[in-house]
Amino acid sequence: MRYLTINFKALQHEWRRNTSILINSIIFVVYIRKEAAAVLIPAPLIALRRVTHRYAHHAAPALADVSLRVAPGECVAVIGRSGCGKSTLLQIMAGLVQPTGGDIHFANRRDARKPIRRTLMFQRPLLFPWLDVAGNVALALRFDGRKQETPGRVEELLARTGLAGRARANVRELSGGQQQRVALARSLAVDPDILLLDEPFSALDPLTRGELRRQLRETQQTFGFAMTLVTHDVDDALDLASRVVVMAAEPGRIIAEHDIPSEMDGETRATLRARLLDALEPEPCSIAIDA
Repeated sequence: MRYLTINFKALQHEWRRNTSILINSIIFVVYIRKEAAAVLIPAPLIALRRVTHRYAHHAAPALADVSLRVAPGECVAVIGRSGCGKSTLLQIMAGLVQPTGGDIHFANRRDARKPIRRTLMFQRPLLFPWLDVAGNVALALRFDGRKQETPGRVEELLARTGLAGRARANVRELSGGQQQRVALARSLAVDPDILLLDEPFSALDPLTRGELRRQLRETQQTFGFAMTLVTHDVDDALDLASRVVVMAAEPGRIIAEHDIPSEMDGETRATLRARLLDALEPEPCSIAIDA
């Protein structure tokens, strides 16, 4: 009987020891997974939470309950029909419009004490005609207090955007695509964390549009900035974005999100294109008719 009692106590001790090891192992694994998740999933550069915006004298809000996150280096395309609030959303992200409701959080990946660097490209290049190509690009550096960097930085940006050798060209003599390249170089001069684009290709012919998309994609991969692109064109979204957000109007809201693979065959692209085009179709409305 004593032999059995001794073994029972030893077994109880061993069980307690193994249980303690097991619990500590579980805690350790959970901690490691939590730390790994923090590393693998970067904090968003911009996070909008339930953002609402209403313009005076408008019945429906321009935006209602919109939540969106953009991670460092990510490209998010926002598509939707006219009047769905795409440009309002972009202006809020740029800090040009203060929303009437909701929260916006910005996280500077380089220095948490400083605001993130945002630049906005419009539909038109908005160049200064009395300045040459280099002068238009250098203007951004001067406003940013980096005049001493101007010569080398401008030369680098013009080369990156396909404008090498055009530094002294008159901007009025450039094609529409070249003018947009100047606007892109100017936007990148201040080394932005995120580039916000409001339909920058809408005035270009299809061939130039495709060339500029390729140029922008290569530039983004080189510099590593994030992008948010507002567009009506599904091909813009498929060529540039890793995620596409679809918006609807009255009120402006997000109705769908689609992840875009970095590489896709023709069939996958056609399927995604059809899905995005279907999402842009107007919602059917019902009309009650009295008998």
